[in-house]
Amino acid sequence: MVKAKVAALCLLAAVSCAQQGPRMEWKRVAMDGSRTGVVPVNAENVDTALGAFEDDYIAPNGRHFTDGATPEVAAMLMEVQPKMAHLKEVVGHNARFMDNPRTECDLPIGNLVADALRAKAADYFQMPVEFALTNYGGIRIPMPEGAVTLDDIESMFPFKNYMCLAKLRGSELTRLLEQLAKTPAFQAVSGCRVKVKAHELVEAEVDGAPIDPKRLYNVVTIDFLLSGGDGIAVGARAEDVKLTPVLMKDVMLDFIRAKEAAGEIIDYQKDGRVIMED
Repeated sequence: MVKAKVAALCLLAAVSCAQQGPRMEWKRVAMDGSRTGVVPVNAENVDTALGAFEDDYIAPNGRHFTDGATPEVAAMLMEVQPKMAHLKEVVGHNARFMDNPRTECDLPIGNLVADALRAKAADYFQMPVEFALTNYGGIRIPMPEGAVTLDDIESMFPFKNYMCLAKLRGSELTRLLEQLAKTPAFQAVSGCRVKVKAHELVEAEVDGAPIDPKRLYNVVTIDFLLSGGDGIAVGARAEDVKLTPVLMKDVMLDFIRAKEAAGEIIDYQKDGRVIMED
């Protein structure tokens, strides 16, 4: 399984003399995007997947300690690995690695997440949902190629972002799209086709037709975007809002597991739903 490496900021604090006070330094280090870096356990890789210790120690991520790990530390690491084993459940399969640079529109990973959110809302509320919006910043790591584990999804969606439904008049929906057009990558959307030129909205269709300014549209999003998250306040434009206890990670798990149960591989690419030109 391909594991993505992401950059993370690690804050190191060094305390100097009392007169100078604490001194903070930032250092960028490479780290595995998932929680453990462990591949799913099978009959042939139990030792390496859960950690092995004889004269020295091989960590689950493959790092070999010859004199840097004491038997006590190695034993502790090995003890905790089985408790993490449930995260290695394979929940689906992905046709290709999907990154999230957040500076490009129409990203496959964003299209996948927004489509899954809209489908979940339609099923949850038992009504048509014409438009979905979520933010690229809520997708914390890429989705790997091949087997996708529960660990991957938990790591992709670590925040407690909840699904919610907002009813927006067409005129307000247009203003929302105009606001998104002024952002670097428009954010992740479903149910629409838009064209942006020089960060101005020039064309927009929702539910397969031009937006009717008087029509009331069902818009699914996350609570983070209701009141100003990423500068977006869907709630301020809405005539009604319904909150749910459904987390984004569960939205994705349900979607991916349904694909797996149907024998389908996730296969998302750019599809032209958002076109941004200079």
